[in-house]
Amino acid sequence: LDGLRGVAALCVVLMHRHVWFGLDGLLQHGFLAVDFFFMLSGFVIANAYDGKLAGGLGIAGFMRARVLRLYPMLILGAAIGAAWRLLALNLGVGVLNVWEVASLFGRATFVLPALHSRFEGASAFPLDPPTWSLFFELAINLIYVAIFRWLTPARLAALIGAGFAALVFLAMTNGGIDAGDVAAEFWLGFVRVTFPFFAGVLLHRFKDFAPLARLKSPFWLQAAALLAILNVPNIGWANAPFDLVCVGLVFPALVISGSLTESPPAETRVLKVMGDLSYPIYVLHYPMYVFLGGLGRVLGWLTPQTQLLFGLTSLAIILATSWSANRFYDRPVRAWLDGVARRRAALAEAGNGAS
Repeated sequence: LDGLRGVAALCVVLMHRHVWFGLDGLLQHGFLAVDFFFMLSGFVIANAYDGKLAGGLGIAGFMRARVLRLYPMLILGAAIGAAWRLLALNLGVGVLNVWEVASLFGRATFVLPALHSRFEGASAFPLDPPTWSLFFELAINLIYVAIFRWLTPARLAALIGAGFAALVFLAMTNGGIDAGDVAAEFWLGFVRVTFPFFAGVLLHRFKDFAPLARLKSPFWLQAAALLAILNVPNIGWANAPFDLVCVGLVFPALVISGSLTESPPAETRVLKVMGDLSYPIYVLHYPMYVFLGGLGRVLGWLTPQTQLLFGLTSLAIILATSWSANRFYDRPVRAWLDGVARRRAALAEAGNGAS
């Protein structure tokens, strides 16, 4: 699952500047990587927290853990986006004034969408557009923990059925499920996230169901299947049923297959690195593309003749920055914040004991 998450993240990175890499016509279904992330998230969250929630972990403790996991890197992505906007002003190519940059950064710190945005293709999060999916990740996490004790197998199945019905309606009216990432249709993100997330939760609860063992396969086969899906071209009227089959059937099979696969030690280490880097790559790549691309155009380094070399160099910088941010920023900051939270909890418990 770590490796599949890494493959999906890299496809998103390449998709967002496909022209630089000469990938025109490819990754036209790369947006489905987000739906795969949502389903994978449901599976992983259920694996990590179902037992803890059943054992008494509350909403506050759960959400604190989720915010600590996502927040530091999210803020770094917004900061990179804001840094370019301010630099662009000084270079005479800015479209945002200082107040607008400060306002958008303030919103980003609270993961609040800018629903009247006119920038970056009317993104709901102009400083770091991929943040839209993180908003819905946190939102569905909150819904999950809030209804956890109510969520019997029958009710979970009903919720999944309603979520898939909404996804079918979206696909048929939208010509596919690619929606929710821009301000004008932002709330459609709830349709995107509901079915795959809770399907992931259900998959975890039934992961030991014996017939599912037949889905076990080597990682390379799983990765090839995911790559094939994300590279399917625009197929017109068939986009809607294709998207639904992928999210409703293929992705669940991939998640189960990935959870069953036992890789050799050397391969496992590589896949672990891919999984560790998938989140920072996903969060940081877009604002870094904007920063590097904007600077490259101003300095004359990015031209039609140099875009492949520029793209490869940018990709190397993004990968190196993601690795460095994960090791030297995200982990230490999360460890410090977790320590602060634990100390406060200990003090509160001591105070309650004394009283």
